[in-house]
Amino acid sequence: MRKLFVKPDGDTVILTGDDHKHVAYSLRARRGDEIIVCSDGTEYTAVITDITKDKTTAEIRGVAPSTSEPKHEITLFFGAMKGERNDFVVQKCTELGIKRFVPFLSRFSSVSADGVKVDRLNKIALEAAKQSGRGAVPEVEVTAELDAVIGRLKDFDKIVFPYENEREGGFDFLKGEVGSVAIIVGSEGGFSREEAAKIMEIAGGSVTLGERILRAETACVAVTAVTAFVLGEWRRQ
Repeated sequence: MRKLFVKPDGDTVILTGDDHKHVAYSLRARRGDEIIVCSDGTEYTAVITDITKDKTTAEIRGVAPSTSEPKHEITLFFGAMKGERNDFVVQKCTELGIKRFVPFLSRFSSVSADGVKVDRLNKIALEAAKQSGRGAVPEVEVTAELDAVIGRLKDFDKIVFPYENEREGGFDFLKGEVGSVAIIVGSEGGFSREEAAKIMEIAGGSVTLGERILRAETACVAVTAVTAFVLGEWRRQ
């Protein structure tokens, strides 16, 4: 059974809407069957006590931290893109363990804030979290301006900034004790030199992705995967 993301009410879990339909009709669950409910990185084992036409009620029998949630909080700031590219980034990077997504607009952005369907992206994050067995659903924030994003970077312990003009910078600086991490990836048009300088002033430098030019959405996934690997997130607990 896939995990369900519902906040318990005391010792009780009540499923409605799509979650209820999935359990009651798709899985044909019955009283006494066990389900797993997740909320904010905690897993609740519950036993179904009642199923009606509109809802499923279950009683919590066990509580434990989710072993599938990353140890590190990684926020992905990504340049907003056109069409389904944003969908791809949110889906794949949710699977890779991103905690929060922040799309942003910069000088060379080719889309407006209205073109970023945040509600749709949050639904994609939810489905990707279910599919990949996450213990929490990452949030996709409203589209921000780059200056606002740069102002938030100082709140992170480490900043991963892939930049096309970088020739030597690698990911080794992530090794050791690391708390919160920010990844910031530009849109299809990249960053202006002035924008890159502002980011590097806070980040302390940038990283290279080699000689090839990656599409913006590919860069988001690649950098997230490498960051998670260096932080040790690819090891089983």
